[in-house]
Amino acid sequence: MCLRILAVLLVITVCCMPTVGTSTETVPQDVTYAQFARDPSSFSGKRIRIRAIFVYGFELSTLRSSTQCTEHDPPVWVDFDGTLRGKSKKLFDDFPKGMGFVLAKFVGKIETAGPYGTGQRVRLVVDQIEDVEAEQNAKRGIPVWVPHNCPSSSKTD
Repeated sequence: MCLRILAVLLVITVCCMPTVGTSTETVPQDVTYAQFARDPSSFSGKRIRIRAIFVYGFELSTLRSSTQCTEHDPPVWVDFDGTLRGKSKKLFDDFPKGMGFVLAKFVGKIETAGPYGTGQRVRLVVDQIEDVEAEQNAKRGIPVWVPHNCPSSSKTD
């Protein structure tokens, strides 16, 4: 009888023990947009947290810098992995409908095996949204908080 009780206690103890995982897979690395833009492939396979502007609409789902012109930055396709829950799900559901701009912190995994979306070589698969700072429907024009009046990349001779 004591042996059975001991066996049951052992099974319960093993089943209730927390699993040990690698924290580097779940804890995102804080990255500035400038760091990311310099070498996006160095973040491939990593989970990052980045403050950026999400621009979306018909066949458009990209990230832009929130602080500077991005004419030379790598085009980044954005997907949401479908597992958004709680606060992130509510924030996502509150994005302007149709086309829009959202300034926020996005957490997700970088992939570089593209092409993705409309030909981008880099993709951010977002699994968490934090701290939405601003949002605007594109019907109202480009928001004042989006960097604009950038110098043209075309050269004249």
